[in-house]
Amino acid sequence: MWTSFVGFMGSGKSTVTRLLCNSTNRPLAVCDELAEARAGRSVADIFAAEGEDGFRALEVEVLQDLDPCRSLVIDTGGGAVETPAAVALLRERGVVVWLDAPWIELLHRLRGNGEAGKRPLVEELGWDGLEQLHRRRQRLYAAAADFRLRVEDAEPAAVARTAMLRSLLWERQREAAER
Repeated sequence: MWTSFVGFMGSGKSTVTRLLCNSTNRPLAVCDELAEARAGRSVADIFAAEGEDGFRALEVEVLQDLDPCRSLVIDTGGGAVETPAAVALLRERGVVVWLDAPWIELLHRLRGNGEAGKRPLVEELGWDGLEQLHRRRQRLYAAAADFRLRVEDAEPAAVARTAMLRSLLWERQREAAER
């Protein structure tokens, strides 16, 4: 089964998924990196050439190509929840974990770590537009996720441990229900 992580940019998906993989020896699939490899160009270049819709279609293709029977940790892009086909794949193939942080924390992280320039939507929407996008996506994350982890004050290692334990419990409950 997959353990997939959703959440807004800056929520800690990349950090938490890597920590989870290190502690469980499960392979990591980073959707943005797989999309870049498939397209032969960066996420920013894909957005520039094909727009967000083109990138989201590529993201679905990447998810479809991943082995549904393999136990993977999936690091999705922040907008994966915008595409119903992506959400359906994540939900049918395992547990979906929402890493949630308040906007002010995300803003602090995005401005403080020098990553903002690497994210196409920061430049396109600006900070006010991103805040609106964050508010709009909250309901999409909630609908997609099997459970939510608040990450604002938590250490990434603690978030990874909590995600691992909750995911294992979820998997056991799902297996029991299928019997």
